[in-house]
Amino acid sequence: MIKNIIFDLGNVLVKYSPENFLGKYVKSENQEAFITNVFKSKDWLELDRGTLSYEDAIEIFTKRIPEEKESIEKLFRENISSCISPIEENVEIMRKLKKNGYNVYILSNFHQPAFEYIRENWNFIREFNGDVVSCYYHYIKPEREIYETLLKKYNLTPSETIFIDDVDTNINRAKELGIGGIHLPDYKILSELLKKNGIKI
Repeated sequence: MIKNIIFDLGNVLVKYSPENFLGKYVKSENQEAFITNVFKSKDWLELDRGTLSYEDAIEIFTKRIPEEKESIEKLFRENISSCISPIEENVEIMRKLKKNGYNVYILSNFHQPAFEYIRENWNFIREFNGDVVSCYYHYIKPEREIYETLLKKYNLTPSETIFIDDVDTNINRAKELGIGGIHLPDYKILSELLKKNGIKI
């Protein structure tokens, strides 16, 4: 019987839209370079891992795209807030699940300043029974250790636990550890997939 529901944040409860930032602040001729050199770079993962500070990131990315110095500074000085917004309908589903007696947790790759920004500004982030966020533990999904950290920290039984993530690889790793998984390719079908997995909303 499922007692614990673990949520990823990006594209499950939080809409992650770097294109919003690009469209507003980055010159059209530089957008492709910005995606490659910032959002899809290895350094972005180090920000998730908590081994690279925003100040150092600004320096690294500005060297790569000096003509976008201003937009790079804006992105990090504002804790990437232009790229993220709550997915209200899924937040409501999470609240209903908690009301129905499920324990709810966060397991997410996230930059520290950005996570601290949302924890301070978005009430729902403080409503969970617990969280393991990559930047504080220096592991990122799908590394086995980040899942083990959550299980151990909150004494969760894998067979009583299900994990929701938009990335298939992350779900497969959870399953290897005996945790149930729901792959959510589209945040709009969360309710449907929960019901399919026998979760009462």
